[in-house]
Order: sequence, then structure tokens, then C-alpha cells
Amino acid sequence: MSRILSTAGTLVDTIKINAVTRECRQGRALWIKRRRWPAVPIMTCANLFFRLARNPIQALTERAAWQRWEVDCFLRLHGEDFHAFAEASCAVAAQEVPGTNLSQHLHAGTLTFPMLVAAARELRRAHEFVCPVFRGPWSHGDPHAGNFVFHAAENRARLIDFEVMHDPVLPAAVRHADDLLILLQDLAGRVAAPHWLPCAHAFLDAYPHPEVIAVLREKLVVPSAWAARLWWAVRTTYLAPVELRRRIDDLRESL
Repeated sequence: MSRILSTAGTLVDTIKINAVTRECRQGRALWIKRRRWPAVPIMTCANLFFRLARNPIQALTERAAWQRWEVDCFLRLHGEDFHAFAEASCAVAAQEVPGTNLSQHLHAGTLTFPMLVAAARELRRAHEFVCPVFRGPWSHGDPHAGNFVFHAAENRARLIDFEVMHDPVLPAAVRHADDLLILLQDLAGRVAAPHWLPCAHAFLDAYPHPEVIAVLREKLVVPSAWAARLWWAVRTTYLAPVELRRRIDDLRESL
């Protein structure tokens, strides 16, 4: 079964719906994200899978809606210092924010507690913005390590990449707990066993919202249904199921 999950997860990982390039315009570095032609059928299938996996997010299949969401979210969080805009009918451009994403730090073995604290502070800040789409507090939907850019000189992290969104009918505490869970899943699959709980607590201790942590605790259960299990496998870099359950159980019991 683990081999089947790994193979299926690899196929999920290799699906690319965007072409991303870095360009310099008028002295500013921009990241340009262009939708590829097979994006709509791929994302439609992905949304069906998300429902099967009880994953509370949706990929935005309609180009104009996606462009509006990407630009609005970027400007909502970073508009005082950085710029973003839709380009033509199939692209979004966002000014490069300074720093290195946390996924690169995980890969290099240079992730530190202050980086995780900065990530928690950024999520806490972002979760305080009011969003008309949600009729309440905003949420990201996919804040894995690669979507936090940490700038050491400022000791701060910034969220990027607003490709998906949570189901708007969900309560804010549920959406916020899901955001926390996503980064924790990434950490669970990529940090050494002795560092797992200290890293998780460094992150969660800097997010002081008990009502969200209470919802998160309910989510800290490795599922048994095949679709949800596959999605957890993808999220946790195919960590061995026994080890994954041990890590998640340890965290839940420590909260």
C-alpha cells in the first residue's frame, strides 16, 4: 500500500498548472505566473479529489477569478511595500519579496526556531485581515514551507502564492486551524524525529489563539480513508505511516 501511495503521490506532485518565470522590469524583480493550457481540466479533477479527501480547499479554475484572488491576496498582505497585477488574460505578476523560502531552509538543514516563530507571526497577522469573500477573517489555504519567505535582516516571514482558497462557508477557526495543519504536515515529513515536537511547538507557541489550537487538535488524526490518506502522504513527503502516526499522536497529546 505504501508503494501505491508513493506512486500516486508522485503523479500528483508532477502535475504543473502554471509556468513560472522571473523577470526584471524597470529595476524591479517580478515573478510571472502563467496558466498553462491544461490547467482547467487538471484543476477540475483536483477539486474532485479534494472533495474525496475531505480537503477544505478549492483550486480556482476560472482564469479571471484566479487572477483577482492572487492579486487581491498579495496586495492585502503586502500592498504597502510590494506590487502585484494581472497580466493579459492568463498571468499574474508579483514583485519579488526578499528572503529565502522555508522549504529551501528545510532542504538545506538550516531551519531555525526564529524562522518558525516568524511564520507563525505572519499567519497570525494575515488571519486578522477581513476578507469580503469569507465575510470574515482571511485564510491562505496552502501555507506549506515553500510559501513562507523568510528575510533574515528583518526577522520576518511573508506569505506568497495564492493559488487556492478555502471553502468560504467554513468558520474562520476551522480555516485557520487548517492553515496551521498544512505547515505542521510539511514539518512532520521533513524534520528529523528528535526535532519534530520542538519545531512544532516553536511554531504553535507563537500563534496564541486557543480557540484555533483547539480545532487544530481535533484535526491531528491521521485518516484511514484512501483519498485522505493519500493527501496526507503527499503533504508529509511520504513519511512512513507508523512514524507519521507516532509524530502526530505525540503532538496532539502535548497540546
